[in-house]
Amino acid sequence: MAEKLAPDKRHSFINNGQEVFEWDQTLEEVNIYINLPPNVHSKQFYCKIQSKHVEVGIKGNPPYLNHELTCPVKTDSSFWTLGIFCFSFLFVCFFLFVSPFSLDS
Repeated sequence: MAEKLAPDKRHSFINNGQEVFEWDQTLEEVNIYINLPPNVHSKQFYCKIQSKHVEVGIKGNPPYLNHELTCPVKTDSSFWTLGIFCFSFLFVCFFLFVSPFSLDS
C-alpha cells in the first residue's frame, strides 16, 4: 500500500496525446514538473500557489495550468523553482492520502 501512496517514479498527465506535466507524490507532498518552452526567460514566467488553486503560465499568454485543488495545501510551505529546462513546484498537503488534483476536469 505504501508503494502506491509514495511511488518512486514520475507519472505523466497526458491531454490530447500531449504530456502536460509530470508528477510524483509522497504521503505529504506532491511535486509537479513542467518542461518549459525554449527561449522562455525567468521574468516571463509566473506561478501562483493558493490554498485551493494553482495557476502557472507565461506572462501575456493564457495560463498553462489553471486548476482548482481538491484539498487545501500549506501555502507557506509550498514553493516553486525554475531550472534551465524545467519548472517544478511542491505542494504540501493538509490532508494525507489525498492527491490535490482531480484529474477528471
